[in-house]
Amino acid sequence: MIRFFIVWTVFTAKNCLMPFKKGYQKLNHSGLAFLRLLLRRGYITSVLFVSNLLCRAGLLGRQYRNRNKVATENFRSLMETKGHIDMSWIAIRRFILEEAATWGQNQEIMAQVRVCTLELDSVVAPLHQQNKPVVLAPLHMVSDVLATMVGAGVTPGNATVVVSSSAEQQKYNASARELGQVNLSYCSIHQGNKVLASQLMTAMTETATGQKNMIVFPDITPDYTVQTEEGASSKLSCHLFNRAAKLHNGVVRLSSAISAQVVFYHLYYQNGLQIKVYPPVAAKDVATQMPAIIENAVRHYPNDWLLWHSHSLYFISH
Repeated sequence: MIRFFIVWTVFTAKNCLMPFKKGYQKLNHSGLAFLRLLLRRGYITSVLFVSNLLCRAGLLGRQYRNRNKVATENFRSLMETKGHIDMSWIAIRRFILEEAATWGQNQEIMAQVRVCTLELDSVVAPLHQQNKPVVLAPLHMVSDVLATMVGAGVTPGNATVVVSSSAEQQKYNASARELGQVNLSYCSIHQGNKVLASQLMTAMTETATGQKNMIVFPDITPDYTVQTEEGASSKLSCHLFNRAAKLHNGVVRLSSAISAQVVFYHLYYQNGLQIKVYPPVAAKDVATQMPAIIENAVRHYPNDWLLWHSHSLYFISH
């Protein structure tokens, strides 16, 4: 009898709270619609300014507080200096910029994305003119979505991005791609070896023949791929921040397979969206140059890097 009463009480309370939950969801939808309206009207600077103040006051980004602690400790350990990483603001800014470039259709951010695309294309287009395959290697800075949009817009105007299984649904869905004006297909790393091999073979063939570019994020942490079938064999031993480290070696393997030129780049936010493009790296040199490029980028743009909250980063023992 007591057990029945407890179960009845739980379900009754749950049913009573459902209207509040639905009301909260409607409030969230209304808030998102209002944000997109502000962005569409051109208030990106004001939105970012107010959001930053709310983050500093602890009224926005509360769900990222634990990330702040991990990120700050990682920053202090690797940089060997005092400082603070505000993952709340990094995440909120990322969300706003992604909304501005897609659903919000903010002309200022969309224009900045186009400028970044042109700057990247000034390096990529000559490689295609020389009939050299191109692998684009953006770092997780500011926004991986915006970095992919920039990469998808360069010569030949078509790309395949290697992503996680949920990214196509959450970030790269057809509607977002259309609004972002990008011609982009995706290949998920979280699938069976046979399917993955088939998709990668198609992507590599299209890249080798110059039909597409391949986009692979070089700074993805190895523990992210532990659950994949290739996880155990997909690490590159190297040194980062004067420590023995392991990077995911997808860029190394894919570029070597088709003798591609690898173009590393990353976004950063400084009075607007900007881009840092590195000189092309031959496939045979990627393994030696990639760690230095990643470390230098993180050192110079720590407040733009999205991965500070990763617990193990590149220093895992298994």
